[in-house]
Order: sequence, then C-alpha cells, then structure tokens
Amino acid sequence: MNYSFYEVYITLLRAFSGMGFPFGADEDAAFIISWLELNNLNGLKVLVNSLNKIDKKYNGKILIKNNEFEIDLNDSSILMKGPGLIDYFTSKLDKNKDIEIIINNFSDEQYFFPLLYKLSNRIAFSRLIYLNSKNQKKMCVFKKNLMQIGLTSKKIEIKKNQLKILISEKNKSLSFDNIQKEITPTTIQKKLSRSVNIDIKYWKIIEKIALRTYVPETNESRSKGAGGGDANE
Repeated sequence: MNYSFYEVYITLLRAFSGMGFPFGADEDAAFIISWLELNNLNGLKVLVNSLNKIDKKYNGKILIKNNEFEIDLNDSSILMKGPGLIDYFTSKLDKNKDIEIIINNFSDEQYFFPLLYKLSNRIAFSRLIYLNSKNQKKMCVFKKNLMQIGLTSKKIEIKKNQLKILISEKNKSLSFDNIQKEITPTTIQKKLSRSVNIDIKYWKIIEKIALRTYVPETNESRSKGAGGGDANE
C-alpha cells in the first residue's frame, strides 16, 4: 500500500498518543518511525515487533549515575529514552568538544538514526557504532545532512549489546570497509516526491491502535460536536 509521508506521520502520531505517549514524546516517536519508513529502514516492522515494550508503558525518565556518559537502558525502548538522551548530551558539548556516550542493554538501535541525522544540522559530526547479529562492527556516520551506514574494522572496543555514540563540534573522517547505504537531502527529497510503500500487515496494526484516539460516536459526543457531518452543511 502507498501513502504520503504526511499520512504515515499523522497516523503514527495518533497511534503513539493511543499508546500513552505524552504530548511532545508522541511527536518525537512519530518522526522517528516515519523517517525510518521513508528511508526503507523497516520502521513499522521494528515498531510492531516492539509494541510489548511501549504500549501503555511510557517511561521517558533517564537515570544518570556517577559516570554520566554511560547509560544502562535495561532493554527499555529508545523511542522513549532516545530524544531526551540526545538533548542531554548535546547540551554537554558547551564544555566538551568530543563526547562519547556508552549505551548498554539496548535494542532497536535504528531509533537513534533519525535523531542523529536531525542533529547533523547543528553538530559537525556524530558517529554510532555497535555489533550486528554477525558480530561485525556496524558504523553510522552523520555529517551535515549526510548519513552513511556500513561496516568497519576500525579498532574500537565494543561489547555485545553495547552501543557507542560520539558527538563532536569538529569534523572527522572515518574509514568504512564498505558503505551499505547513504542518506542525503537529495535522496530524502526523491522519496518524499513519491508515496511511501507500506507493508499492509504492519500498517493495519498501527491503524487499529490509532483508532483509540477517536471519540466514540454517542448521543452525548454528537451534542459536543464529535462525529459531525459535512462542515459545509
């Protein structure tokens, strides 16, 4: 099925509201999934497969311990914690030129992709690295509206179920063994000019959740304006 990016975003916004995400957090989450879906990064599939972690379980609180640059997510969703984490650590760049953040016990690392791409409008450089299912080092680099995804053999110590994010005010160059995907304003604009191809299996699940936000049509709701007919009548 094909939908416009706006239709995808609005339906997701309603779905996250229906799942109990507060105002603002629902917008962040809808942006993350819409952006992933637009760029063929399986946003809806990942979301549907993680509904048991987030549906009516919203908790955006971030526990900062003695080492503020190492966070244990305890397998909670990046959809809930990610935007706050990126905002918090970006604010620390006022005092530190380079910041490396270690995220332990995470899942669905791709939820960070749209956040770091968006951040590239303000920050010169960021890099995300983790081990994929084949124990290979997967690296994502973000520079001024450019995202590159690929594998690297660069000597960066990384453990399983650990993710490292580097953000810097200085531009850097990093070597990939191979680049698997690039996202730029041009590639995004081309996709926006076409409809987003949605997997109907996952879309029906999200649409059903979005319906929770609609007011049931009753005599009382109609008297208050819900379920009205054509505004021109």
